Amino acid sequence: MKKFVLHLLVLSHCYVVLSLKRVCEHILEDGWLTKENVIDILQLARSCDAPRLSLVCLRMVMKDFKSISTTEAWKVMKRANPSLEQELLESVVEADSRKQERQKKIEEKKVYLQLHDAMEALLHICRDGCRTIGPRDKVLKGSQVACGFQACKGLETLIRHFSGCKSRVPGGCVHCKRMWQLLELHSRMCNEPEYCKVPLCRHFKMKMQQQSKKEEAKWKLLVSKVLAAKNAQRLFSSQRSSF
Repeated sequence: MKKFVLHLLVLSHCYVVLSLKRVCEHILEDGWLTKENVIDILQLARSCDAPRLSLVCLRMVMKDFKSISTTEAWKVMKRANPSLEQELLESVVEADSRKQERQKKIEEKKVYLQLHDAMEALLHICRDGCRTIGPRDKVLKGSQVACGFQACKGLETLIRHFSGCKSRVPGGCVHCKRMWQLLELHSRMCNEPEYCKVPLCRHFKMKMQQQSKKEEAKWKLLVSKVLAAKNAQRLFSSQRSSF
């Protein structure tokens, strides 16, 4: 039967033998497609009203477009059915755009999660102290003790630089500029500025009142995305642990 599966697909479609048609589609979908014949079978699937088979062929074209577009079947299709070629090219471009957009969102989410981790580490250092850095009234744990906050080590280095940098004014030093931004982000996420031990928390709370609506909207958007990324991660973790 496999030898004549293409003929049987056409006949089953013409004579409306649905059970035979489904069998033929299944055979073609299950390991029969190659980069040399997928374009021909795609056109046949469309002619025989086999949407599932057509979709399987289309996905294969999207996955291996570079190789398939050099086959003889593609060249024949290009001459005989240029509208289909245009449709496939548009589908490839659209799929590539979606892939790039997904990758962009993944990278953005990583940045927002890193910012949230930095906020937690900053609060940890300023409130509890960690290893060799922290409040003056806290007994530090010593450098040999591992810290549970991933961002703590990098933030500790940044804080030490910030405390000793002679160009600490905003915009005067790349590292200090980053520290200023982290401090302001913390202030915007902090709900207890009167009791907060993070430096300049109250200062930035007061500064908010003097900022333009555009600047305020930008910070609010950043805070919402940082919190949303962390909440999504927690939800995903809880769902995984429930299985």
